[in-house]
This record gives sequence, C-alpha cells and structure tokens, in this order.
Amino acid sequence: MSHLKERKEKNCLNCQAEVVGRYCHQCGQENLEPKETVWHLVQHFFNDITHFDGKFFATVKYLLRKPGFLSLEYMRGRRMSYLNPIRMYVFTSAIFFIILFSMKKPEDMAKADAITDDDTKVTMNLGALISDTARLQRNLKIADDEDDREDLREKIEYRTIEIATIKKIYGDTTKRMFNKGELNGFVTLAYTDSITSGNYNLAKQKKFKRAVRLNGSAGRVNIMGNDTDDDNYFGWDVKYKTVKAYDSAEKALPDSLRDGWLKRTIIKRTMLIQQEYKEDPRLFKEHLLENIFHSFPKILWISLPIFALILNILYFRHKKYFYVNHGIFTIHVYCATFIQLFVFLMLYQLGKITSSGWMHTILVLLNIAVFIWMLIYPYKAMRSFYMQRRAKTFFKYFIVFSLMSIINLILLTIFLLISVFSV
Repeated sequence: MSHLKERKEKNCLNCQAEVVGRYCHQCGQENLEPKETVWHLVQHFFNDITHFDGKFFATVKYLLRKPGFLSLEYMRGRRMSYLNPIRMYVFTSAIFFIILFSMKKPEDMAKADAITDDDTKVTMNLGALISDTARLQRNLKIADDEDDREDLREKIEYRTIEIATIKKIYGDTTKRMFNKGELNGFVTLAYTDSITSGNYNLAKQKKFKRAVRLNGSAGRVNIMGNDTDDDNYFGWDVKYKTVKAYDSAEKALPDSLRDGWLKRTIIKRTMLIQQEYKEDPRLFKEHLLENIFHSFPKILWISLPIFALILNILYFRHKKYFYVNHGIFTIHVYCATFIQLFVFLMLYQLGKITSSGWMHTILVLLNIAVFIWMLIYPYKAMRSFYMQRRAKTFFKYFIVFSLMSIINLILLTIFLLISVFSV
C-alpha cells in the first residue's frame, strides 16, 4: 500500500469506474492523489527492487532444487509467491547473454586463426620464413633426442617448400605478408604437384597430410591473392571476378544452361563479400561471428514454443495438460538452463585465472557436476511435472532431447545463412 494521500473523489483516474474502498474493482489502481514527490519516487524504486529480489531468489531456490515444482505450482494457481515465468525468462536470459557476450568477443575468436602451434602469430614475409628456417637448422644441430631431430627435419622441409613456392609465384618479394592459411595453401599446392610428378615420397609425410586435411581443395584458391583465373565457391569454379561479368555471362546462356537460383545467389554474394573484405578478411569473420552470437537468443526464443509443442504431442492423452501448461514448463526449464550455464561459465573463468593446482582440479570437478546436472535436470523436471514412470519419462526425455537437438541445429543453420547474406 502506498503512503500517498487517498483521493476524496470516488472515480478511478485510470478507467473512470466508481471506486468502493481504496482500490478500483475494475482495473486495480489505487485511488490516490496523482501528485508525487521525489521521495515517493525513491520509495517506489526501492520497494519494487526489494519485492522483485525477494521473489526472484525464492523462485531460483525452488527452480534449481525441485525441478518441475514451480510448473506444478503455476498450474495449481499458486502464483503470487513466485516470480512470473515470463519475467523470469527475460531476466535470466538477459543476464546470461550479457555475461556470455562480454566473455566471448567475435574479434578475439577471429584472431584465433592467426595462431600457430607455438602460440605465436603467423603473418610472415619471405625474409621471416628464411630466418625461421635458419633458426630451425641451428636447433637441429644441438638437438639430442632423435624424435626432436625428426620433427625439426620435417619443419625445415615444410619451411623450405613454402619458401620455394613463394619464390616460384611471387619472386624474391619481401614486402608481401602471408598468414597461416596461405602458408598451408602453398604446402597443399606442393602436395598436388608432387602427386602429379610422381614424387610420392613428399606426399606421404605427415606435415603434407596435415596441411591438406586442414586446407583441403580451397588451398589452391586464395594462396595467390585471388590472382588466379578461377575462384572456387563451395566447389563451383567461377571464371568471373565481378558480379556484373557473371550476370552478363549468365544472360548470354540459354535457360537450360544457366545456374540455378541458389547457386547464383551464393556465388554473387560470395563475390561481393570477397570484394568488400579483400583488404581485411578477418573483419568478415568478426562480423559473421557477431551476427551468429546475437542470433542465439532468437534461436532459443523460437525453439521455446516448438519444445512446448513436442511435449503437447507426447502427452496428448493427458487431458489436464494444455499447451500453455507445457509452455510454462518449458520456460522454467529454459530459465534453469540459463542459470546453470551461468554457473558453468563462472566456474570456467575461475579455473582459467586460478594458479593453484588443487583449486583448479576442484573447479573442474564442479564444472563436470554442473554439466551432468544440466543433462539430468529436464528428465527430473518431466518426472516431477508429468508424474509418469521412470522408463516412460526417460523415453520421452530422449525423444525431446533428440528432436530439439535437430531443430536447434536447423535453426542455427538458417541463422548462419541469414548472417552470411546480411554481413
């Protein structure tokens, strides 16, 4: 109840209904004088915060300790003692994604591709590659262990092939810088040439196989800085450098020989991306990862009613459960998952900054326990809410888990495509 003075008039200021007592029976608004002081606003603020906090912590306690309990309480009509499920979802998801986005930044993830096995950045010119080869040769002379010597010999040969390929394509340039992907591409090209010339000894080496596995057929595409005649988009060879040239060539062909709508759209979009981010390809990765990251809340929001629909189908014989009941149950499961993931991330971050060995071990074990509880929680919630036997509940839990994994993967793919075409 507010401390403001009650109005003498008995008409509701909100809906104009006649007020009997202090509250309007139509809309519930308190019949008070509309004039407020700054102190009254401060009181409202702290009352709302403490009221929210009290409900929030009580709700979280039951949500985590008694899976399915809050959904049962809501279904039975006992709702005033707990935070509203929608408000709970908005609050927990907002906090979780704010923490997640602050911990994992797209620009940091994009930089990961520029890191070598020695955890140093690989953006090297020809001079740096020659110097690195000399360093490896010095280490080979002083190495005692035969395994180390063999590994150094492979690395020296690896560098030698990169240097020879660069000189073959670019000459003795020292200005051009090459990243890890381009260097792997040179080795892939050497691998292909060795197979063509019948020199299978080089192709059998582990370093060659690793480079080809990492780089694949795409190694041939970008190692020359797009100076080759053809580009390769998703396995399609394209001989045109601009969208205009590609469109002109397509219009000159008969309808039966033109590329399909999907292929044409992907090729044109890829051309535009290559042209736009030619100077800094990593910027494209940053934008793409940022779009994908910010798609996760949307994916979960879309998957929520689908989750409830699957439950509605699985429990269609239970007439006391309506779709809304399944929806409230799903919201509570999602809220619990957000809180559990939040705890998981906090433990993970603590483990990264902890120097003590035994403390790190404890944090790892706690994280494993949280992860296991996250897997068990939906089953426990379903068993408590729907009150079926263990075997039947586990079977339905497995169906729900499998279907939602597929659906979320499909949604992620859709949003990934949307992100690519909207970057």
